[in-house]
Amino acid sequence: MKRFRGWEPVTTYTHEGGRVVSSRPEPEWDEREQDLMLALAEYEAGLCPKCGRPLSVCTDPANEFKFRTSDPVRCHATTSQSVATNKAKDARMPEALMFHTELKD
Repeated sequence: MKRFRGWEPVTTYTHEGGRVVSSRPEPEWDEREQDLMLALAEYEAGLCPKCGRPLSVCTDPANEFKFRTSDPVRCHATTSQSVATNKAKDARMPEALMFHTELKD
């Protein structure tokens, strides 16, 4: 986070007899930064890999049948990519093909 906000490490130099004998940059991962990253890792570890909600919510037996899912909506960009993929299925190594999809005016 510090770098994101423009922080640059300060390097402290030790001189002896007019020569630099050592240098020590300020650590980027100070205690606060480490705490933030550990907290993020702990938070992410508690999320469901399927729905992204906290595991404590989506796996709680008390919540069975309490979730409601809307009717599906179509991603038209994915539909367009699927059509292009199907047309190219006979190409050499079709799994290596990449398609660019853009919205026409």
